[in-house]
Amino acid sequence: MIGRIKATLFSLTMVLITAAEAGVVPPIQVDNKPDVRIEVIPIDDAHRTAIPAPLRNPSFALPPGSFILVNRTATPITAVDVRWNYTDSKGELKRSGITCDAYMFAPLDPIVEADNLSLITPYGCTKQHLFARLATGEFIGGSPLVPQVGEPISVDPLATMHVYLDSVIFQDGQILGPDKFQYYAQIQDRDLAVQKFVAEVTAGRSAGEDMPTLLARIRQDAQSKSDTPTSKASSRRAYYAGLLQRSPNLDGSLGQLKAQIRPPVFRHVGEQ
Repeated sequence: MIGRIKATLFSLTMVLITAAEAGVVPPIQVDNKPDVRIEVIPIDDAHRTAIPAPLRNPSFALPPGSFILVNRTATPITAVDVRWNYTDSKGELKRSGITCDAYMFAPLDPIVEADNLSLITPYGCTKQHLFARLATGEFIGGSPLVPQVGEPISVDPLATMHVYLDSVIFQDGQILGPDKFQYYAQIQDRDLAVQKFVAEVTAGRSAGEDMPTLLARIRQDAQSKSDTPTSKASSRRAYYAGLLQRSPNLDGSLGQLKAQIRPPVFRHVGEQ
């Protein structure tokens, strides 16, 4: 009996290894309710014909769980908060997530343009006009094919991956999705922190305080304080002070912070 169990486990292990080596793409199930504003196209064998041609290039593999997000509205999508539930190669249930946020940098560069589509992977988001570069290895910047930090996720290629979009945020402030994690609140919190930090630095410079001293003072003061359950104001303040301290172009970095686009008034779809 034990021998048969060992043989079965060995056979299963060999099947998983063979499937992984063969580049088998795990099936993907989208757990969101359908909505006319967007479409989610999983990148798996069942949806291969719907995948844009450049991404069907056999010379490279997209990370498991990848999908195409189609924006069927005339309003750009400026943030997406995604979650995956999957079984890893050891048979353990795991969770992963990523947030793509256009409000982090200036100028505002939407995640998905109006009436367009983008690639979303567990490691990043890429617009359609970059698909060809991605497929040929000419991609510039952080690639969505590999994690920027840590190890790639390891999945059981025969087990279904579940993906759901917790929130899809449009440039006009509308929020689509269950929004369990309320990512829009982080956008608001960061915007407020940036505005306060820029005002604090501007006031200090106007008072004649030199920048190295000013930034060191701000950072030390921020690090001595704790965040609250609803705001990361202190850690954000310390982060921005450190960012300017490390910048080879201090005025340029400060200008980038000043130029960040203020987010709209957020509201969930259906709210007035």
